[in-house]
Amino acid sequence: MKILISGGHLTPALAFIDYVQKTDESYSFLFAGRIYTREKSKQKAKEKSAAKKRNIPFIPFDSGKLGQDSLLLLPVSLLKTIGAFFTALKLFSHHKPDAYLSFGTYLSVPLALAAWVMRVPIIVHEQTRSIGIANALVSRIATMVAVTYPETVKMVKNKQVYLTGNPIRESILQKSEKIPDWYKTKAKDPILFVVGGSQGSEVINTTISRCISTLTKKYVVIHQCGTKTKLRNYKKELEFTKKQLSLAGQNKYFIHEWIGAEDLAWIYTHAYLAISRAGANTVQELSLRHIPTIYIPLPFSHKNEQLLNAKALSDTGQAVMIQQKDLSPDVLIAVVGEIDKKHNRIQRTLQTEQASLSAGSQELFARIHTLLQP
Repeated sequence: MKILISGGHLTPALAFIDYVQKTDESYSFLFAGRIYTREKSKQKAKEKSAAKKRNIPFIPFDSGKLGQDSLLLLPVSLLKTIGAFFTALKLFSHHKPDAYLSFGTYLSVPLALAAWVMRVPIIVHEQTRSIGIANALVSRIATMVAVTYPETVKMVKNKQVYLTGNPIRESILQKSEKIPDWYKTKAKDPILFVVGGSQGSEVINTTISRCISTLTKKYVVIHQCGTKTKLRNYKKELEFTKKQLSLAGQNKYFIHEWIGAEDLAWIYTHAYLAISRAGANTVQELSLRHIPTIYIPLPFSHKNEQLLNAKALSDTGQAVMIQQKDLSPDVLIAVVGEIDKKHNRIQRTLQTEQASLSAGSQELFARIHTLLQP
């Protein structure tokens, strides 16, 4: 069986691929994805390198962002989407996949339409508590829809909807004692992990740079800042800030554009606190590893999905939330102190109340395998 995958939400797509490659050799994959996550700023996507690492053919693919651009740009997006549809038809005719699996974003619309025309089964997976624009459209013609949360079921306009949970990378759920090569410090202070998502967060990066001298007095800070763009090079900017610290502070601040699964497993094993955006996959990973976290949800996410993710945990005592409009260096330092005092209580709450989603790949594959059997 050959499955074509597209995924703006990359980590669950990779988790699913890794599980199936280990479980059933009769399945193979193609990955249709972006070269750039942001075309204007030329910020490179991780999809091609991730596919290459898994020996999966990668097919560069792009489309218009229907519903995401301004009204003035809508005609251009529409034309681009129509062009992407015909490209997708050629893709399906040439590669002949047995199924198409979407993990969301605008790329899925022309691919799903082409799959529908070619009578190829369409499977949609939704990671968030709400449902994205692309998945809402594609789910109407999908053969099957899988969701992560019970509350999302009623939002799906399709009778074939199943609660599978979210595919989580197995490697990062396991404890790791393999210290990364770059972790060169003799400091025994607790680790504070800062992550703004794969694309990075300008607001979080800027705030951290303004209070890093205070944070490194008590913590070793590991900061995933996001890949560079044509306009900004976050790592270079933060490295300049690092040089302004005392020698002790410099030895306790590590900056990375991106952190791979192996090193991330070690960080999750040893992190004491985290500061993060509230994207669905990062929230689930941090929760499953029982790391007390300060969430700063992206205020412009679709249907406030990041706010919903953060609020669901903060309301039940599993995390602390700072809305971006309230964020400042002083506020962040104060909340870090607050969550530090509550650390053990939050960790216990995560251990008892956070339902495990680690079987998401298994559940999703079981549903797809049953669907594709003759």
